[in-house]
Amino acid sequence: MLKDNTGFTLIEILLAISVSLILFMILASSYDLSQKIYSRTDSKAEITQNGRVILDRITRELRQTPDIVTQIADNNSSSSHEIMFQDGHDISSINYIRYFLDGNDLDRQDIYYFFSDDPDTYVSWEAKDKYGSAPLLSSSTPKVIGEYVDDIEFWGAKLINVNLYISKGTESEILNTAIYGRNL
Repeated sequence: MLKDNTGFTLIEILLAISVSLILFMILASSYDLSQKIYSRTDSKAEITQNGRVILDRITRELRQTPDIVTQIADNNSSSSHEIMFQDGHDISSINYIRYFLDGNDLDRQDIYYFFSDDPDTYVSWEAKDKYGSAPLLSSSTPKVIGEYVDDIEFWGAKLINVNLYISKGTESEILNTAIYGRNL
């Protein structure tokens, strides 16, 4: 009798399944690796963009200020972690801007000084009334301008240096800039 060879043997089927499984495992691990790389790159891009926006905003406002209220050290070994300065964009009114950390958020707050007998007129933070009294303080509700901030440092005199420590998950970044105050 002649044998009909139209089907697959058990060894051929097992070999085909083994090769298919190996190819599937290679494809699955490649997909998993690409997803991990995408996730890391996405987190890194998000914190870098967030840091860039924070530094851009601080730079624009500090560049115009005529007066920095916060005592800033000359070097970063004793740097300040918040800063308050006079807003230099609107010279018709005296108001101050304060940047500070609230947990892992960087907040911005507007601050105004005035005397009780004339609450509609804002004065310098170091002004004295006719009795030698310091002005009263009024402030806006702080607004979050940046997330994932671990720390921020300010130091310098005419050239103000800023280090921004920012992280999300396992990704972290240190961004820095130096700002020359035009009106200081």
